[in-house]
Amino acid sequence: MKLIKNASFIISFLAAAGISFLLGTEAASAASEDYPKQMIRLESSSGLNITPAGNQDNAPLTTKQTSGEKEERWRLDTSDGKQFKIRNMDNGKIIIPAHYALSDNNPAVVYYDNSRKEELWNIIGADKDANGDFMTYKIVSAENNNLALTRDGSGVKLGKYTGSSLQKWKLPSDGLEGFAGYAKETSGRQKTGTTGGLLGKVVYVNNLGELKANIEDSTPRTVVVSSNIGASAKTVLTVGANKTIVGSFEKHKLNNVYFKTKAESGNVIFKNLVIAHDQSIHENNDIPVYITDSRNYWIDHVTFQGHSYSANGHDLDKLLYVGAKADYITLSHSMFTDHRYGLILGWPQDDKQYHSIYNGYPRMTISHNRFENLYVRAPGLMRYGYFHVKNNYINNFHLGFTITTLAKIYSEANYFGTGNEKGILDDYGDGAFKDVGSYPAIKGQKSPETSWKPSSNYSYRTMKAGNAKAFAERYAGAQNSALYYANFSQFKQY
Repeated sequence: MKLIKNASFIISFLAAAGISFLLGTEAASAASEDYPKQMIRLESSSGLNITPAGNQDNAPLTTKQTSGEKEERWRLDTSDGKQFKIRNMDNGKIIIPAHYALSDNNPAVVYYDNSRKEELWNIIGADKDANGDFMTYKIVSAENNNLALTRDGSGVKLGKYTGSSLQKWKLPSDGLEGFAGYAKETSGRQKTGTTGGLLGKVVYVNNLGELKANIEDSTPRTVVVSSNIGASAKTVLTVGANKTIVGSFEKHKLNNVYFKTKAESGNVIFKNLVIAHDQSIHENNDIPVYITDSRNYWIDHVTFQGHSYSANGHDLDKLLYVGAKADYITLSHSMFTDHRYGLILGWPQDDKQYHSIYNGYPRMTISHNRFENLYVRAPGLMRYGYFHVKNNYINNFHLGFTITTLAKIYSEANYFGTGNEKGILDDYGDGAFKDVGSYPAIKGQKSPETSWKPSSNYSYRTMKAGNAKAFAERYAGAQNSALYYANFSQFKQY
């Protein structure tokens, strides 16, 4: 995977009017809200998050534990993918040096956007994880790269950059939970989180050619689908690395557009899209999102739209495949509808010759999704990998979990609605499985209980099964307005 590995790679912001170019249209206004902007937290090496100590101008910055409150969310506004303003999502103000003074030990504060050069920041990769991907970043003044945001007690100041851990920040994507985020590998090593195109330009695309041209390389880029895009037949696009493919609020449907990965892929976000296909496209490998390579993928608030089917028909196509050596995936807040087959996860062949090659892949979190009228494989047919399946709502189904061939599944508080209760667990006996708190109680387990717990890889919160159902009914899938995440503070009572 060709991720952002150049230590001199610099991110910054310049406010400018939108311009047209060959491959699409650049963002006209960083302040516009025509698509769900990617929000992040600014997290110190000790796990504390930068937060304004008030909404007034010149409010200092403080650092505290994450709470899910809006005040800890930030947005990176850019027009050139090189210089950024760092905007708070609660008060709309941006981080600046106090009184615009670029000097050592000067406090950092929030202030209204005044279009001054002192408001601009570069973000430069600092430490890498064991995979060679940047895990922390230094945030330095675009006017003076020697001055970096520095944790100072419970506050934040500008300080001469020395490489101290107080000057290195993680950029966790807000709402992202599980294996695609900052997590521990099964070996115990820390890995970075998925950022997609956060550290690049924002480009709007309106047709298939523009979409193809903007997603195949490894340059960081947020690609906003601002028109419904369709093809007359199955059209396969290859996704490169460091991309966020996100639908606008108004129009975000892709029909007969199929995504696949390659060895150089990875660090990719699919967000707020409706992915559909014609009923005539129904062969075994006709799968709209086909992930086989590299690591760090986040599929979020995506609606996988199927079509009418016959339970005894001949459709063999599925809606999502994650397998081979693909790794560290989170599927969250998404919806799958109306299809004979749902998800196939893990290398699709059971022969022993593949056991040593694919055992352990993928590591995948499946949370807060809705599966509606999928005959089988919802939440999926699972092989080989580690699967944390929590707080999903599965309704109108015949078979739910299908477990086979070394799959290690930890299921938590999923809600199974109308369907074949005996089919909730289709267990071949050669995996490992444990369920905690699902409704109704899952019966018919043949495989031994897994000893793996996802809490050994990352922290998370779980709703009760009934609350997870209500949440998914309201918030799963592509949206025409703001996206909501289960870890937001307003859902703590769930």
